[in-house]
Amino acid sequence: MPNGGSDCCGSCWFNRANNGTPGIMNTDPEIPSFCEIRGLAIPDPGYTYCANHPYRRPKRDAIPVGPVYVGDADGVRKFWQPSPDTEEIRQHLLDIVRTPAEHEDGYPFYSSPPHMMAIQQLVDFNDPRVVAALEDLAQQSEVKEVRSDILDLLKTVRQELDRSVGSTSGTNG
Repeated sequence: MPNGGSDCCGSCWFNRANNGTPGIMNTDPEIPSFCEIRGLAIPDPGYTYCANHPYRRPKRDAIPVGPVYVGDADGVRKFWQPSPDTEEIRQHLLDIVRTPAEHEDGYPFYSSPPHMMAIQQLVDFNDPRVVAALEDLAQQSEVKEVRSDILDLLKTVRQELDRSVGSTSGTNG
């Protein structure tokens, strides 16, 4: 089976063909690849990826984080499917932003850490609650060494949200 990286859907526990167990050796060739947490058929599991893979989220995070990407044999990965958008997903993303240390348990190979994926996803959803979540994070004593980085990120997030609101408000004229 071709493999565009060990973090592909072909080795993910959320792939129905793997019967809930991570690893390429667990794949049942009689079962079509299908992402159980996203409700998404996976046509090429060896070259499909997301942030919920066991290598990135070994604690088995069954709530979708971020979009799905497809790749090629050269290692180039491109956006394929957006993240599902529900209030449960948004609340989970906000929790990841507020408590990033609790969610940093995998490796971000070819991806951002979970809290950065969560921030970007909330910005993509135009969810202004990400601002309050980052403000809460910046006030925590545990982050004093990186507080200025969080405040810089907060400024960027506010600008992106303002730009997004401005571009959508001009369309109803």
